[in-house]
Amino acid sequence: MSMTAPSITTPKKSALMLFFLFLLIYLLPGIYGHSPWKQDENYSFGIIQTMYETGNWLVPTNAGEPFMEKPPLYYWTATVFSHLLSGVMPLYDAARSASLFFSIINFSFFVLLARRFFKSEHFADARIWTAFALYVCAPGVLRHTHEMFTDVSLMTGATIGLYGLLGLIQQQKITASACWLALGTIITTLSKGIFIPGVLWISLLLAPVFITQCRIKLFWLPTLLAGVVALIAILPWPIMLYVQHPELFVTWFWENNIGRFLGFSVEKLGAKANFTRIPSAIVFFALPAGLLATAYFLRHPLKRLRDRNEYLLVIFPVLGVTFLQMSASGRALYLLPFIAPMAILAVHTLGWFSDKALNVFARFSALFWSGLILFLWICYVIVLMGHQAQWLPVFGRWLPLDYHLEFSIFSLISGMFITCFWFFRHRLISSSNTAFLAMRNWSLGMVSVWSIILTLFVGWIDYSKGYEGVFVDLRHHLEGQFAPNDCMASQGLGESETPMLYYYTGILHQRQMHFEKPQHCRWLIVYSKEVNPAPEGMEFFWSNHRPDEFHENLVVYRATE
Repeated sequence: MSMTAPSITTPKKSALMLFFLFLLIYLLPGIYGHSPWKQDENYSFGIIQTMYETGNWLVPTNAGEPFMEKPPLYYWTATVFSHLLSGVMPLYDAARSASLFFSIINFSFFVLLARRFFKSEHFADARIWTAFALYVCAPGVLRHTHEMFTDVSLMTGATIGLYGLLGLIQQQKITASACWLALGTIITTLSKGIFIPGVLWISLLLAPVFITQCRIKLFWLPTLLAGVVALIAILPWPIMLYVQHPELFVTWFWENNIGRFLGFSVEKLGAKANFTRIPSAIVFFALPAGLLATAYFLRHPLKRLRDRNEYLLVIFPVLGVTFLQMSASGRALYLLPFIAPMAILAVHTLGWFSDKALNVFARFSALFWSGLILFLWICYVIVLMGHQAQWLPVFGRWLPLDYHLEFSIFSLISGMFITCFWFFRHRLISSSNTAFLAMRNWSLGMVSVWSIILTLFVGWIDYSKGYEGVFVDLRHHLEGQFAPNDCMASQGLGESETPMLYYYTGILHQRQMHFEKPQHCRWLIVYSKEVNPAPEGMEFFWSNHRPDEFHENLVVYRATE
């Protein structure tokens, strides 16, 4: 199969129009229309709400407690969107607009990065969109791009930084490339700490070892200036944090950056690594780009590293995966910034397959996703009629079957639009390139299924994953009972429950370590597997849990004296 700059059969300007239309279909379902979901969204929203209400932009604070796991760039951005949009939508949707903002930038720079890598003369190059399809269909990207948390801005900064550094290595648009490298370094550092910018700059420092063109002044001077500019922009926040709250600076830098990697803070902070987590993430979390890129690298590893064009997109994920495997802390989502270069490299691997094999995969993808989309519409009718318990009992493994789905004309029209986009894909986006057609069918099918689910069934999913029903119920029970001068102690509540308690009831908890009557508060809320008898001097007042989560009980006790 030839990979010599084939094009998609659409006008060059229309390629970008279709790109932004696709982003609407891809991003809007799942970003809007639901409350914060456990676990990362809850604490992120708690920090954003605190910034929104107090104006304290220095210390990320979740429901009254400093939360120093990550720097505040994403929270700053989400707070700005909260001020701009909270009057027209719920505060959590306004805050989640930051994910839409960063994702649009991330995908736009991914297209620019792919174009720079393939040295494409125009945006209709099928290789660009084959790489883009490989990127957006990775399960990790598809899921986490829609969430309200810092990894969305982290991915964006990594892609921008790669675009700038690749330009410096290729000696293209030197000044602009240095600016993009600096911007990517700033965003990644202020999004999640020193790991990703560290991998990026280690990749830069190793470039002269493999590439002779990177041993000249024209490469080093712009990179040095980019580093200085990045430091000037990055340092004010940690310096101000250190001056005003030195103990919180230690918590952020020493425990959450160094400690997570070396392991001395993992028991306290969680996310302990295991030997198979990152390899399995390459296989499943980044499917299929992770497998294809790994195969491409392993075939001729030294050749890839010595290639001026391929070096960066090879060394960055190789170093990243190596360090993640060494780290004492690990989650699959830590792989997110490395999926972009994997997707671009994977395009070359597709060139190893015959046209016949790719055509078979394209037809399989079309049939598989079409059948699944039709099945979803049948399920939608069944759920609307309220017969899910009889006809769809298997759904009870993930969703509560007692939910009543309300009809929405907007959801219906949106779902039909997405369905039509899928079934008319041949007329909208076509090409003679079999690799593009295969990945178009697979990626667009997966995205269509995701978007239809998050359009037609978002209320059902929110009912299961959100805390709105639980805490709204608590608020109703507290009406007339909770006095203005009352306070509520908490025992066992985590970073997900405390911000939801505050958002839905207005109660800022006061944490205590033991299950006993509070010294200063008349009320006690407990998170426990069982509903235990009240502590001495208190009586049971209320309990509830998310649907079907019978071992995640929230229980409120009231003092009897």
